[in-house]
Amino acid sequence: MKNSSHLKALSERLEGPFFFYDIDALDLHLKAIKSLLHPDIKVWYACKANPLSAILTTLQKNGFGVDVASTGELSQAKSAGLYGNELIATGPAKSKKYLENLLDNSISTIVLESHQQLIDLNTICAERNTKQNVLLRVQLAYDTDRKSVLGGSEITAFGLGVEDWKKISLSEYANVKVLGLHCFQWGNILDLNQLSEIWEFTIGSCVSLARDMGIQMKVLDLGGGLGIDYKGDRSLPFSQVHELLMSYKVKFALREIWLELGRFSVGEFGTYATKIVDKKSVRGKDILVTDGGINHIARPALVNEAFPAVTFLASPASKTFAVHGPLCTSLDFLGDHELPSEISPGEWIFFEKCGAYGFTESMPYFLCHDLPAEVILRNGDLEVVRNIAPSSTWNS
Repeated sequence: MKNSSHLKALSERLEGPFFFYDIDALDLHLKAIKSLLHPDIKVWYACKANPLSAILTTLQKNGFGVDVASTGELSQAKSAGLYGNELIATGPAKSKKYLENLLDNSISTIVLESHQQLIDLNTICAERNTKQNVLLRVQLAYDTDRKSVLGGSEITAFGLGVEDWKKISLSEYANVKVLGLHCFQWGNILDLNQLSEIWEFTIGSCVSLARDMGIQMKVLDLGGGLGIDYKGDRSLPFSQVHELLMSYKVKFALREIWLELGRFSVGEFGTYATKIVDKKSVRGKDILVTDGGINHIARPALVNEAFPAVTFLASPASKTFAVHGPLCTSLDFLGDHELPSEISPGEWIFFEKCGAYGFTESMPYFLCHDLPAEVILRNGDLEVVRNIAPSSTWNS
């Protein structure tokens, strides 16, 4: 188990569930990515993966910009010391008020996802006698039945289709400067061949659309989608990803390629810890019940894929347990896990690779259970950045 000594110390100190983030390991990981980057390949961090301040400041220190998708994420990024030219704004819901807020904060580039957003932003910029850099988000129809939380080949609220954008005359929007296009519909990809297949079609389609719309494409933003393996130790080496990007840069004569990496940046560096409160056998199935569940880590319920689970116990005898959280819904299921047979109530269970899409993707207020603590390892020291919070502190 990674960081076992630190987790042991925290399990003796904290009474309830907590998240642990290894900021020192994250820092080394980011430095390794940064060392590979060609000047025309820019990596942003998708704040939605984990907006913890310590994570954002570590990214900023290593020269990564941040992609924000809400007023709250913008505020969090600013509090971590990130400023206008270090921020881009994505997300399908951008009201006129929100667009004004983005301009007030000098956001470097805004990703427009609809005709209405284009109209609103152009109007605001005209009133302010300014011009704003934007990317137009494109939604492509992929010929595949593969599923993705980002939509894949399904019709979603992200961006507009190729023919939808072609209906719009950009010459009517003089206060908006279109730097290029944005297209991202696939998530947690571990296979380089699959990534290559998706990028080949995406880039070719975007280059064609830019030509048809008269866009001199300075930037093509391919979003994120680089995966981590929740079932084993498979990895997607960034060196190979970078090499693939450079081949497409040459093949399609691209000027700049942007990525927005969330899970790939931080996913490996978080652990969620919770105690077992009950153990039983129901209709022939062995079950463990924990004091934290999808109220803290909802991803297993959302995408039907569990985080890997480990314990302090070392035992040659093991069995498969169905692990359920404390909520009054069968959705609170954290997966089937091979664990020591003698595991019992009071033991801790640790879910690894929870650095991305952990607590902030969950449903924390259902049933008024305590909010988990969050702890970081930074410069070799443990810091509790948020203590366990009972409902009496937030529920009126």
